[in-house]
Amino acid sequence: MARFTLILEIRGKISICQEKAASPQSALRKMVRRTDAKSKLLRALADKKAAPIEGLTSCWYSSAPDRENFVLIIIVRTDE
Repeated sequence: MARFTLILEIRGKISICQEKAASPQSALRKMVRRTDAKSKLLRALADKKAAPIEGLTSCWYSSAPDRENFVLIIIVRTDE
């Protein structure tokens, strides 16, 4: 399993964590389970596939909006 660093911006706050997982998506799902799983934004984010960031290696992003908020996550594979 690889180690992923997840940088999350939600409601104007930035959180950083690390997860060991087989893929960026599974790292994201682990993070969501450990945090506020009741948040519709985080659940929406966990359901979306993270997209690779063009021009970078081992970096992905995903985002999810609602009427009042926006969540953005950057996922970086930091260890193999």
